[in-house]
Amino acid sequence: MLILLALVTVGFVAEVLWVRRVRKRRRADAVAPEPAQLPADDQPPSSAVGWPPGGAAFTTYVDDGFTALDAYLSEDSTS
Repeated sequence: MLILLALVTVGFVAEVLWVRRVRKRRRADAVAPEPAQLPADDQPPSSAVGWPPGGAAFTTYVDDGFTALDAYLSEDSTS
């Protein structure tokens, strides 16, 4: 009986160590890689610091963009 208990304990410890190692490996793989740098022609201008806006200003930024796009697309379809 003591041998069986020892085997179960060793198996449990091995399983816990194996699961921890797999989780650690998954966490290391899940780290996002650095995004590739854009070519110089595609970089934003130096005056575009903090653009697009974040926080509450982002919603206004997107809404204004959709409004401008809607106005542009409806120019030719006047009834």
